[in-house]
Amino acid sequence: MISQAAIRRDIHRSRAGWRALLGVATLALSLVTGTLCAQELGDGVLLIAGPNLADPNFSHTVVLVLQHGESGTIGVVLNRVTTLVPAKVFPEIEAGLGGYTGTLYRGGPVGPTRLVFLVRGLAAATVQGPEIVDKVFLSGDPDSLGTITRLAKSPDELRMYAGHAEWTAGQLEGEIQKGDWHIVASTAELVFADPRKLWEQLSTRGDEVVVDAR
Repeated sequence: MISQAAIRRDIHRSRAGWRALLGVATLALSLVTGTLCAQELGDGVLLIAGPNLADPNFSHTVVLVLQHGESGTIGVVLNRVTTLVPAKVFPEIEAGLGGYTGTLYRGGPVGPTRLVFLVRGLAAATVQGPEIVDKVFLSGDPDSLGTITRLAKSPDELRMYAGHAEWTAGQLEGEIQKGDWHIVASTAELVFADPRKLWEQLSTRGDEVVVDAR
């Protein structure tokens, strides 16, 4: 006859075995989740700064990823609008601005003397650069401004960014894993939304979240 002590030992061993198996499964799931995070990070997604991100360059920012690959990531901050007139900062582009009424955005800490443009609407057909989000195109050619601004005269169709953001290979993935950023699916409407409300809108909306690395 099997004693009650033996039964209790078997139950204890069984529970220990299930706990070990559960631990392995949890570890495997975390590894898979990490892989999925890396896979979801790509061209055209939005990076939403976590509320505790202390870097003043990126505190409360929304970054559009322009290019992500094995060598690193390049993006532009969407919600740092200034009161500066583009031609005052970059007088060489004044002749090409025409009737454009938008002000300058701070696109990031890297290359602050270089302009990057995001264009949509009819003017997008004149841009030679890549399509970043559905019908939103990227240009870095100041000589093309004259052609662009003939069709895009407002910041609803053309936005100009001084500088951009860069991460080395693996750097951004590490920041996402720490919870410094979460990734949100992008749309043309979000890219050209009111920059003053964009971070608050996206940091509190869970329905748009593709990956939350925390």
